[in-house]
Amino acid sequence: MGATNCPETPRQKMITMMYLVYTAMLALNVSAEVVNGFKTVGNAMTKSNENIAVKLDDTYANFETALTNSRDKVQDKYDKAQEVKRLSAELGDYIDSVEYSFVGLLASKAEIYANPENPKEKRVIELKNDDGTPNLDSIKEAMRVGGFSWIQSLDNNHKGTRFFLGDAEGDNPTSGAAVELKQKIIEYKHRVREILGEDSVHVSLGLDVERIELNSEKKPTSWEMLNFNNTVAGAALVTLTRMKAETMNAEFDVVNMLYKQISAGDFKFDQVSMISRPKSTYIIQGGTYETDINVAAYDSHQQFSATINGQTRTSNDSGSVHYSVVCNNLGPQTITGTAYVTNPDGGVKEYPIKDSYFVAKPIAVVSLDNMQVLYAGIANPITISVPGVDSRSLKPSIVEGKGTIAPSPGAGPEKYIITPTAGSRKIVINIDGTINGKTSSLGRYEARVKEIPEPTLNVGGYETGSKVSRSDFTDGTRVDAIKQKGFEFTLPKGSMRVMRLEISVNNRPITVQGNVLNAECVSAIKKANRGDKIFITGEVMMPDGKPKEAYCVLTIKK
Repeated sequence: MGATNCPETPRQKMITMMYLVYTAMLALNVSAEVVNGFKTVGNAMTKSNENIAVKLDDTYANFETALTNSRDKVQDKYDKAQEVKRLSAELGDYIDSVEYSFVGLLASKAEIYANPENPKEKRVIELKNDDGTPNLDSIKEAMRVGGFSWIQSLDNNHKGTRFFLGDAEGDNPTSGAAVELKQKIIEYKHRVREILGEDSVHVSLGLDVERIELNSEKKPTSWEMLNFNNTVAGAALVTLTRMKAETMNAEFDVVNMLYKQISAGDFKFDQVSMISRPKSTYIIQGGTYETDINVAAYDSHQQFSATINGQTRTSNDSGSVHYSVVCNNLGPQTITGTAYVTNPDGGVKEYPIKDSYFVAKPIAVVSLDNMQVLYAGIANPITISVPGVDSRSLKPSIVEGKGTIAPSPGAGPEKYIITPTAGSRKIVINIDGTINGKTSSLGRYEARVKEIPEPTLNVGGYETGSKVSRSDFTDGTRVDAIKQKGFEFTLPKGSMRVMRLEISVNNRPITVQGNVLNAECVSAIKKANRGDKIFITGEVMMPDGKPKEAYCVLTIKK
């Protein structure tokens, strides 16, 4: 009785197609034929809404009958249906009020020819109060009697923008009837989903006002801007009528879902099938396969039993038969069995059960977070995991080579820091893990270990090969060690320290302790000629505690 049992009729499909055609022409000059088209679509959608209302009345009548027959079973779902009815009526009334208020801006009176056989028989309805404000009751009556046919300003595209979007400029209006309507719809959908609970995922409410779509210029546009910015009045009114239809369709589907929840156990279906809901179908060897067996359309007041792979179980309070087995055999596995369900007449009917899963050998996955090798003497971040095994139960250890491995502070349970000892050429890590209380090795990982590449020097902001001016250097210019290009590993800040410098200008060597040029160095540089080379070498203490030589060659340009 949901939407799948009430597919769109050809008439409804035609209405939807006409709506799309007319809204696609909003930015064009609107001809009299198109205006008349808006009237036709609007009147047709209004008639369609009346048909949906009849179906809703039938559904509520079914609820009344069910409540009379089984009050204890139906009362909760009936009360929820009544709440959905109230919420839907409130939203529908609000959409009507927006529609009537907008029509009140377009016309001061309605001249309606209610009898097509007598075109001279005209009914005039005044639409304004004495103070000039729209009379919503009169407008409602005019829309009931004449639909869209009497409205003469459907091609107006000025009044709608301000009414629906307010005075704000830009793509995100904060006031106006469309902004308020969008918020009402969002609140309605949230409340309805709360009422449905877990079954809300099985009902499409429509009313997609939160979705960002592309406009004619292929730019992301909000619902209110897409439907009401510079939109002719006819299209805006058709949009409101469509939103009323979507509200009623949402109400219809939600109420039918609530009705299904009480009638599912009555066996009023063509078939009853068994559903297996496993926690996972990929199991690590030694792990446990677990599944809950349910009967589709199952009555929670009735138990059933099932025999699965020779084990007999009875359903629990949640209406499920729970089955579990420890998985020792590798490869694809199958469970088969039979469920025994008591029919309303007291007889027992058998239903087959079948499901499958795969048992895999545990394999540790280790990845180096920064590079493809480990670097000696510094902290190398790595990630260790085993599919299907809780990372918190893993215990990695170094079984070949020298170094340390420990959890990475503040990171996830799969993150570790490994620090190879200087001089190591290879590190082998073993990963132990616990599955069902049993600890075993889940794999090993081998990685090469390399020394940190020699650094280069940066002199006053210049790297080797740079052309410099004599005036670029002063007493106190810093010389810093930087990592070699192509070495992507992130080193701790300040971990490479320049301990000693050798400066050579025109074959005149100068030795400096530390990493700052002194007055003697600066004086020698200022005496250099254009094209002369400055050779700077330095002893750098690396993060692993080893000293290395680094250099920088600069050329005087003027």
